[in-house]
Parts: sequence; structure tokens; C-alpha cells
Amino acid sequence: MSAVICLFAKVIAANVSFPAGIISTSSFLTVCLVTAAPQVFRPLAKPGSIVGVFLLQVFFAVSGAAGSIGVVLRSAPLLLVWSAVQLFVHFLVLVGLGRLLKVDQAMLYLASNANVGGPTTAAAMASAKSWTDLVVPAILVGILGYATATIVSLGLGAALLRMSASSGFLFLR
Repeated sequence: MSAVICLFAKVIAANVSFPAGIISTSSFLTVCLVTAAPQVFRPLAKPGSIVGVFLLQVFFAVSGAAGSIGVVLRSAPLLLVWSAVQLFVHFLVLVGLGRLLKVDQAMLYLASNANVGGPTTAAAMASAKSWTDLVVPAILVGILGYATATIVSLGLGAALLRMSASSGFLFLR
């Protein structure tokens, strides 16, 4: 199945002149397939969960080892303030719209977590809160966000580079 998805991703990326997009396109296709046909992929849930939990632990260890709040506070304190403002506004809008639309709070909080922290932190939160039936959807929402944002940002980056090169604003060394 993964070979077929990768082949389709390669064909799609080549036909839209986006050779760097094979990985993001295959991720996007995988999330779409799993979301559209969960019963087909259900047998992979248990072994995938075991491997996923292990890799989450590796991810958390590597991410935590490289981070330092003290360095951020010394070198870019406004970045921390700006991030806090973004998170606060995000949460207010999300909770406000969620209550207005009567969305389940667990789903709302996991969607927020997947948006801000990605699939790894959303899955960890679902597990920690014993929302076992929401672990896989939290991961899928986070990965769909990554796949969509990666495709959009790569396309936007390429378009901006072409625009800046044609206008003379791009200075290559």
C-alpha cells in the first residue's frame, strides 16, 4: 500500500512541476486515505500504535534536549511574548466558535493541541486524558495540518522566489 501511495505522490508531484513535494504529497494522500477508509487500515492500528508510541518518546527526547527557555528569553524575548499572544487569541477564537457550534470539548481541545503542537502532543494529550478513542483522530488531524501546510508553504515559497527573481529583488551570492 505504501509503495502505491508513494508512486501516486511521485506522479502527482511530477505532473504539477513540484518534484520536492513527493514526501508532502505522500503524507497528504496517506492521511486522506486513512480518513476516508478507516476500516481498511484498522488492522494496522495496533502495531502502528506500538511503533508510534516508541517514536513519540524519541521525538520528545530529541526535541526537549535541544530547547532552552533561558536562551529564548535572552536572545529574543519578544518572540516569546508574540507566541503567547498568538496562543491566547487562538484559544479564545477556538473556544468561542466551539461553544457557539456546540463542538465536544475534548475534540475542541485536541484540535487546538494538534494545531499548535502537532500530532505528537495531541496524541500525548489524548492518551494522558484517557481519551483513547480520540488518539488516532488527533494524530490524523495533526498530520493533515502538517501535510497541507507543507504543500502550501513549498508552493508559496517557490512562487515568491520566482516573483522576487523576476522583479530583481532577489540577490543570489
